[in-house]
Amino acid sequence: MEDAALTPSDRRRLVRDLAVAYLLAWAVGIAYGFIVRSSSTWDTGAAWERSTLEWFHMKLPGWLDAIVLAMPLTGTNLTILPAAIAIGWWLWKRKHMGLIAVQILVVAVGSLSLNPTMKYLLGRDRPDLFPRRGIYNWASYPSGHAILTIALYFTVAMMLYRARGWRWPFLVAAFVFLANSFSRLYLAVHWPTDLVGGMLIGIAWFVGTWRAFSRHRERVGDEIGAVSTPPDLAVAQN
Repeated sequence: MEDAALTPSDRRRLVRDLAVAYLLAWAVGIAYGFIVRSSSTWDTGAAWERSTLEWFHMKLPGWLDAIVLAMPLTGTNLTILPAAIAIGWWLWKRKHMGLIAVQILVVAVGSLSLNPTMKYLLGRDRPDLFPRRGIYNWASYPSGHAILTIALYFTVAMMLYRARGWRWPFLVAAFVFLANSFSRLYLAVHWPTDLVGGMLIGIAWFVGTWRAFSRHRERVGDEIGAVSTPPDLAVAQN
């Protein structure tokens, strides 16, 4: 269902709600970062963080090491942003699902833009226990991979659940997040608290954007899909 009755007022309210969601996600990340930064272990890592990195620095078979080394490609702007743009264009032009396309792009771009401002303001050094490998640059906190994999993948999972009643996409989203988190520790490019901060930011951004677009759909109509009630619940109601 396309939002043909969309008015300037509707757009303004959506933009306002998204701005509030963005600021709240940013505030969560900054607040948690300052809490960790207030300790004496900001740049050197707490004892438990160093022991965690030592535990994750294990020897894996060559084929599995290659998979873990490539896993961050599922949570970086190098691959996700072009994919989001392509999928958004396809949904808008081919499927006439403009609102879904906008939501995916907003979540992706917001996830990617939340990361650098916090890195600049908080400036945490990356771990130095082992040689760092794979995709990484700039400061350590927060983990951009954690932000993106939580916010974007769970947004898509929720969309599929609403449209088809599918639950398995949540398992895929959880796997991608956990696999990326494992890889960031295994490749020695993040402290564990970087991942916790990224996860909190991602959850806040996911919840905020989902709420903003849900409120927008209540005003202009639901575009996500024909199946709004999961099949098992529909059977039970019948």
